Amino acid sequence: EAMRLLDLEADLRRAIMHDAFEPHFQPILRLADRQQVGYEALVRWNHEQRGLLTPAEFIGVGEDSALIEQVDWLMYGHVVASMGEYPKDYVSINVSPRHFLSDNFSDRLLRMLDEAGQDPRRLRIEITEVALIEDASRALKVLRDLRGHGIEALLDDFGTGFSALSYLHRFPIQGLKIDRSFVSGLEGETRTESLALVRAILAMALTLGIDTIAEGIETEAQREILVEQG
Repeated sequence: EAMRLLDLEADLRRAIMHDAFEPHFQPILRLADRQQVGYEALVRWNHEQRGLLTPAEFIGVGEDSALIEQVDWLMYGHVVASMGEYPKDYVSINVSPRHFLSDNFSDRLLRMLDEAGQDPRRLRIEITEVALIEDASRALKVLRDLRGHGIEALLDDFGTGFSALSYLHRFPIQGLKIDRSFVSGLEGETRTESLALVRAILAMALTLGIDTIAEGIETEAQREILVEQG
């Protein structure tokens, strides 16, 4: 296993040198009328031997070796360059906690948008609760800086991590993303528990005046339950 991880890290370094990454755009729809409102940009690695790899297959190695930031910036470059193809929609990008809290993240991202002539208001970042908890004061500064330029933030995988409820009202967060495990749980044996959690998240978001996005709706039944809940 150690040798496999070492090989993967070496492959990742070569992939960064040759920019072997590309974004796959997953649509974000408004449930009431199925109107498309935005996209989430998901990274894919065109591995020279194994073909197209999803984040689950290499993000861990990328984070352990600190290579993930380089992968991210390559991805952001591709996303920003393609924003003109989706002029009416916003695009959201995933940002790791380590990356989000780095000294020059907001400056570098804003400069990239400016150099490409793209409107910052059409970009959103997705961060996890860990980013808020690790360094609350720095996270607040970065979020306020980005919000001042029109870039809004979504809290990803909400409910699966440290659920920073005591922090949430302090941060300029545009929306909560309900983790796909709760969405898939709306059918089957875990329906009662998942529905209770979804209702709690929706109630909290409504109180705070922020949006909610449900991840990974795969069936009509899941969609109908979520529409019923608002």
